[in-house]
Amino acid sequence: EQLLALARAEPGAAAVEQPLDLAELAAQAVAEVQPLAARAGVALTLTAPDPLPLTGDAQALRGAFRNLIDNAVKYGARKVQVSALRGPAGAPLLRVDDDGPGIPAEQRERVFDRFQRGEGTAVEGSGLGLAIVRAAAKQKGASVVLAPSHLGGLRAEILFPVDQRNW
Repeated sequence: EQLLALARAEPGAAAVEQPLDLAELAAQAVAEVQPLAARAGVALTLTAPDPLPLTGDAQALRGAFRNLIDNAVKYGARKVQVSALRGPAGAPLLRVDDDGPGIPAEQRERVFDRFQRGEGTAVEGSGLGLAIVRAAAKQKGASVVLAPSHLGGLRAEILFPVDQRNW
C-alpha cells in the first residue's frame, strides 16, 4: 500500500487535480489516525478554524497528512497537535507538533529517503512514510520542513505555494 501511495505521489504521476480544502483534508486524516491514537493513549487534537482552499490530488495529500500524523503517534508522542492554518503571505500550511523524542538535526534530511527509518526504533513500518510526504508535497510545489516543536518533540510542516490559495 505504501509503495502504491509513493508511486501515485511521485512527480509526473497522473494526479487528479481538484479544488480542495486543507482544513477538511486535515480533519479526514486526523479521523483516520484517531483510533490508533486512542489505543496508544495519545491525545490527538486538530485546530483548523478556517477553510483553506487549494488544488491538488485529495488522495495523495490526505495520505501525506495521515503519514505525518501516524508517525507522530507511532514514535512515542503522548500529545500530537495538528493545525491547518495560513502561513507566510497567507499560504496554506499543515503543521504537526508532538511531544515525542523528535529526530536529531543531523538525521532530519535523511528520514525522507525511501526505506529509511529512525535509528534504534522498534516501530514497525516500511520506511516510506516521509518519502510519500515529500513526494506529495513536491507534486504541489510545497515544501516540507522538520524542526523542533514547542511541545518538546518534532514539528513537521507542509507549506504550500501562495498561489494555491485560490481555486
